[in-house]
Amino acid sequence: MKKGNKAFVFLLTVCLMAVSFAIPAAAAEIPKENYTFSVSKQSGEVKEKITLDDFGDIYEDLEITATIVPENTVLTFTPKVDMKASVSGYILKDGIMVRNELPWTINGKEVRTNDLKANTTVTVNFSYGLPYYELFIWDEATENTTIYYFKAEKGAVTTDQPDAWAKAEVDEAIAAGLVPTELRTNYKQKITRADFSKIIIKLLEVKTGQTIDEILLENEVSLADNPFTDTAIKEVIAANLMGIVNGKGNGKFDPNGSITRQEAAIMLTNTAEVLGYETEVDASAFADSSSIASWAKPGVDFVFMFGIMKGTDSKNFSPKGTYTRQQAYITIGRLDKALE
Repeated sequence: MKKGNKAFVFLLTVCLMAVSFAIPAAAAEIPKENYTFSVSKQSGEVKEKITLDDFGDIYEDLEITATIVPENTVLTFTPKVDMKASVSGYILKDGIMVRNELPWTINGKEVRTNDLKANTTVTVNFSYGLPYYELFIWDEATENTTIYYFKAEKGAVTTDQPDAWAKAEVDEAIAAGLVPTELRTNYKQKITRADFSKIIIKLLEVKTGQTIDEILLENEVSLADNPFTDTAIKEVIAANLMGIVNGKGNGKFDPNGSITRQEAAIMLTNTAEVLGYETEVDASAFADSSSIASWAKPGVDFVFMFGIMKGTDSKNFSPKGTYTRQQAYITIGRLDKALE
């Protein structure tokens, strides 16, 4: 597999919070005149102890003071001098907060960067459905740091949640920015062909750091070349033009139709190829291999070999079985990790 570039890693959760971190005695805080930040909504503060997994380093019983904010609060940050700053989200797993990357939005575009120029205003919307977020500011020259945390308001967690077995990986996919906001609901329903195309395109944007418009321009293809008469969805057209998904024939895409497991497998594999990864692997040995379409077999082999998709039991892949939203989000997250 090709080694991809992964930006500085941080994680999300279903809540929000702002806090001062325990800073080593040798370090000082970043002077407040060097930056400004604000949140669009807040509803008080809370003090609590947390256990934090910071890229494998475990910090137990950290005492934090948090500003409580509702979901969809917008954090705005502006450095007054060139500096480094990142925003993180945390997934709560087994009582431990695990960190992962969250992109800044600069001039309407999501950007994964920690290097910020003076007077560049960046924002992030806490819309990932996770429990904690963090703003981390640091100066490499002096080793000075300042940290703020954000926690979701009590009662902000929606009852529309993935199944217990799926929740951790779904949360990770959301944290990685792979699931559009409008698709963070109805997790147990079948995913449509159009919606699966949307998360595929999200992965391309995250991996390349480009918008889909920039990706299409780079590949010299245009959305004006829509081959379908039953949809004008941007992500569907883009996925087709890039060779990731095909239509159903006669100019039809069937955007609201459900996707089968073998269709999901080949789309995930085609996405890896578009990103420049080698996908040829040894053949899998499912008992129902004869039921897998010849055009889908290379995809099934690839996703199974790298643990992106598993069988429906110890022997079968069930190629014509349907696929739910939560299953789709889990596999797009696994593909993201497999392409690191």
